[in-house]
Amino acid sequence: MPFFLLKSLLSLVILASALVGIYTAFEVFGRVDQKSNRDNLRKIHRANGILFLVLCLGLTYLCFGFLVRTKAEPNVRVMFHSLLAISVLLILSFKVLATNIYRQFYARLQTAGLILAFVSFCMIATSAGYYLSATKFGKEIPAVGSSEQKKAVGEERAGMIARIDPESIRKGKELYEDKCTFCHDPLSNETLTGPGHKGILKNPRLPVSGKPAIPDNIAAQLRSPFKDMPSFSYLPEEDLLNIISFLNTL
Repeated sequence: MPFFLLKSLLSLVILASALVGIYTAFEVFGRVDQKSNRDNLRKIHRANGILFLVLCLGLTYLCFGFLVRTKAEPNVRVMFHSLLAISVLLILSFKVLATNIYRQFYARLQTAGLILAFVSFCMIATSAGYYLSATKFGKEIPAVGSSEQKKAVGEERAGMIARIDPESIRKGKELYEDKCTFCHDPLSNETLTGPGHKGILKNPRLPVSGKPAIPDNIAAQLRSPFKDMPSFSYLPEEDLLNIISFLNTL
């Protein structure tokens, strides 16, 4: 399963847990005419809070591992999403401490819970909501354009040239293995987190973006990615050329 789809589905579970937390909190603290057993609701709220914390920590670990492995420069949306995720963890930490240690803050737990729910919804919307909407709930985007698109490939193919010297290819392979193989399979067209790259410069168009499969467009994709791919704009021009040299051998 692609990483972003797995991450989005886990986020939906967190969203469901947040809704359970809001419902039980409102029933316990907000209803005058209590219809359900308050003690049972408290137990459900506490167990759900533990589940919410575990899910958030697990998802944080997966995302942090992804960023470390890809060594990518986050875009603005990812930075905003990360800020919200950190806020969720900080508010959760406050709730745990106020519940178990610093009891003088116990009266503020209801407010903290409402803020936590609001921030959680924003966090999920900027990640799972965006991804599932943009990909139509994880459906694959065709790797190659339609027959009409293939016939329309008339754009100028001059510009950046893929190097063919062994040293550039070797360096490009090392860079690819270090930064790309976590998301892409160089030996097939199967999708991991992103599309496979076999024959990427031999196809009429690039996967996902549908732009002509030329070195210039690959360089542009690395600098300013289309859709969910992280940016590699921090890489020097020489590294981009070497990666393209390796892609040209696939």
